Amino acid sequence: MNKAEMILENLAFCSQRPFIESVEDGVARLSGRQNDLEVIHVWIESLDRSCLREKECFHIERYKRMTRLDEWIHRNLIDNEKYRQYLDKYRPQRDKLEYEDIDEYIMNRHYRPRAVAMLKKQKKNFRMEDWTRPRRGLNYERRSNLTLRDGLEYRFDFRGPLETFFVLKEDGLKKILAVGGFGSSGRRLNYTLFTAVFHLLGKRKPIRHHLIVYDRFNRFKFFKSYTRPLVAIWLGMNYPLDQRLIAEIRKAGVDFSKVQERFPAIG
Repeated sequence: MNKAEMILENLAFCSQRPFIESVEDGVARLSGRQNDLEVIHVWIESLDRSCLREKECFHIERYKRMTRLDEWIHRNLIDNEKYRQYLDKYRPQRDKLEYEDIDEYIMNRHYRPRAVAMLKKQKKNFRMEDWTRPRRGLNYERRSNLTLRDGLEYRFDFRGPLETFFVLKEDGLKKILAVGGFGSSGRRLNYTLFTAVFHLLGKRKPIRHHLIVYDRFNRFKFFKSYTRPLVAIWLGMNYPLDQRLIAEIRKAGVDFSKVQERFPAIG
């Protein structure tokens, strides 16, 4: 087991979520527990091309695709504002119209007949069965190779390059209080809120920030540990943090964009 794997060992989600609701609440609840706090940042590299066909690197799931007809409708006919008007019109009439799926009702009533009529004029060899045949696709989701204490695989949000675990060590576990990142508004909020809390607590006693690289071959590699916040560009997003505090954190912290430039040296 390498150092990165040791740092990621015994992670478990805190059963009480959301753990804190404000900066003031977080500082009050975690005050005096700096020795039990740590932050784990995981930089996620793009998967190497040689791994793209390796089943061991992905969760592969079949899903139902739209028919050719419905794809054509969404691409050529549907206007979001008009569709919203249909939803507002037919929702109150559900019992009267006895539909099971409102979207199917709208498609059958307003879009599919119109689309078929248009396609018959545009395409000489139009065949209904070809355009309505069921289709399937494959969804590839990258594996994370991180197993939590309960034995479940942790699923990274691969929409963002950096994922941050704010951890409280308690009862032999590393309890994840929140996960920060860039891929969703909730993750951006968590990053800003908990970075502020851990920064303020760290002014009294330093808190460790570990940086781990999840490399292009799905391996975890330790990069460095800091006693200052690792500051990403999305600090301040989705949470109303005081601008003076944001400036203070940026000045006191380590600029992640500058650290990132050194990653190739890991090997």
